Amino acid sequence: MAGLIGYGLAWVQISASPTFPADTVAAENDVAADDVQTQLDQIRADIDAMPAADTSNLETAIADLQSGLTDLQTQFSELPTAVTDPATPIIGEDAQAEAVQVLSQQIANQTAELQAQRDELQAELDTIRDEAESIRNDAIEGARTETAKAALARVQGAIESGAPMTTALNDLQNALDASIPDALTAVAQDGVPTMESLREAYPEAARLALDAARTSGEDGDDAGGLGAFLRTQMNVRSTAPREGNSADAILSRAEDALRNGRLNDALAELETLSEAPRAAMSDWIALADQRAAAVEAVNQLDTNLTAN
Repeated sequence: MAGLIGYGLAWVQISASPTFPADTVAAENDVAADDVQTQLDQIRADIDAMPAADTSNLETAIADLQSGLTDLQTQFSELPTAVTDPATPIIGEDAQAEAVQVLSQQIANQTAELQAQRDELQAELDTIRDEAESIRNDAIEGARTETAKAALARVQGAIESGAPMTTALNDLQNALDASIPDALTAVAQDGVPTMESLREAYPEAARLALDAARTSGEDGDDAGGLGAFLRTQMNVRSTAPREGNSADAILSRAEDALRNGRLNDALAELETLSEAPRAAMSDWIALADQRAAAVEAVNQLDTNLTAN
């Protein structure tokens, strides 16, 4: 339509132009006007032929919106006045403070309860850990004690047999985690004299001691009489225990104690000898002292292990 109107205006202007003859312009204007009218009539016919738009859905949606708006207005009008005013609190300040206090107390109670449960669980865990540690330590200590007892039994066997005991003492030291008594380390390589070897060597040592006592006049026996003379000349000694302070009596009691396995008692008797006889049997006494000290050290270790 705009094109046609523009076209018509152009023809009108052309018709008014002095460059075209009046008749010619008038004729062309009539033709153009007819064409414009024809096209306008066609456009009107097309418009009349177009189907009417369906606005029923749009009208329904608008009606629904209007209904929802009405419901909201109704609900809003039914609310308390305080709710419609944002500056007015829904509940009073006292009620708010009380609610906050109650909530805070509930939180504090729950926190305290959780902490109590945590402390209880931690205490149980500590108890279990301590018990496990104690059991572990007891097991380790028990195994160490058993190992030490086994090594100590080997040492005791070596003392009885007179065998070297270096390996057994090393095992014992590792099990005990402590130093071994000097009385044992001193005889570890060569072993200690057995009771049997001490008994066998005693008679010769006793004769040397008795001879030294008689030679030095320290025998303590009555020098008179035939018996004393014969004992001195033949170096006779008593083999059965006898009373008295003479060298022969002391040696007889020491031999009896040795014969019955009482080595410490035998050494105690020999301690009472005078200097000459003691010096004469010093080698035997040194061997006996080695064994006595080793036995004492082993007995002490055994006592300690049994106590543990």
